[in-house]
Amino acid sequence: MALLPFCMAAMLHAQSFPSGSTGADGNLIVNTGVTTFTATPVGGGSVYNFNTIQIAPGSTLKLSGAVFPGPLYFLAQGAVTIGGTIDLSGQSGSVPTTPAQRTGPTIPGSGGYGGGAAPFAGNFALPGLGPAGGGVDACGSQYSGGGGFTGSQFLVPLVGGSGGAGGGSSGSGGAGGGALLIASSVSITVSGTITANGGNGVSVSGGGAGGGVRLVAPTIAGTGTITAAGGSGGTDFTCTHGASGTVRLESFQYTFTGSTGGNVYRATPVNTFIPASTAQPSLIVTSIGGVAVPPNPTGSFIVPDAVVNSSSPLTVNIQASGIPLGTIPTVYFSTENFPDQKITANAGLGGALASSSTTATVTLNPGYSIGYVTATWVQ
Repeated sequence: MALLPFCMAAMLHAQSFPSGSTGADGNLIVNTGVTTFTATPVGGGSVYNFNTIQIAPGSTLKLSGAVFPGPLYFLAQGAVTIGGTIDLSGQSGSVPTTPAQRTGPTIPGSGGYGGGAAPFAGNFALPGLGPAGGGVDACGSQYSGGGGFTGSQFLVPLVGGSGGAGGGSSGSGGAGGGALLIASSVSITVSGTITANGGNGVSVSGGGAGGGVRLVAPTIAGTGTITAAGGSGGTDFTCTHGASGTVRLESFQYTFTGSTGGNVYRATPVNTFIPASTAQPSLIVTSIGGVAVPPNPTGSFIVPDAVVNSSSPLTVNIQASGIPLGTIPTVYFSTENFPDQKITANAGLGGALASSSTTATVTLNPGYSIGYVTATWVQ
């Protein structure tokens, strides 16, 4: 009986994942201090095509909802290394001591939603913004609710957290954490921090919900922190806490040994699932009484964005994009030493989905006013 030698050779093949980046936006490098991200991608929208992404130790890249209201998509051809911090957390609430400090919603991370304004000088607290914004007094007399998170475990679509409500007797609500996708064709290493936490409530206000962080690469490694936790309520009731957001980590090789926060899911890469159009719904006030409002108003009580000299009713022109026709916006005005005004638009949005408009009518109180416009619809 002949013995035949037999050898089985195992052939290993590294699995690949294409991020889809064209590299058109070059390298994203942050190597010192705190940098608020303001760059516009080649071609517009909210999808960035980088070569590499490098956030050096000791540096912070801030992704603010005051600059980018919608989620952001960072694609990279090469390696992504996060030694410092990517911060898309929501702003925490505060207790105002002057009318100027009650400036409306707290600021979310990019893709999140603001927290409700605090009560002050006879003005009532306002609810949190977003599809699951916290309600005023939702947790009992004076105690307000935390924001909710409406995203799925897949983070498709990519969404941020909703804001907590202003406290029935004191404090503004925490804002929601933002929403970010980072995809690399090579690797993502996090030895620093990526945070999309909700902002904390204060006094009796609600905390903001955590946002959404999705990382996709052949390899995810590092010893850092990736978190999308909800903000604490100003009072330690479960109802006042912001909901946990979602961290989703997709890779073939996973050697990350750091800490995570929020609802955490792991999977292998399939696709980035970037929507065909990343243009976010927008709603802005373009003019008041014929006076133009800047596209990016500061909301300052020191240097006004628009000056109007009239005690008569004024027309507020509202422009929208991507919001269903017929939706009726609401405009809020907060004025020093006068009651808040909540004004419903004169009619629903009309025109085309890509560009619609409506008007509201307001008689402004004397002094500085800060206004903002909101809309709620069902998709």
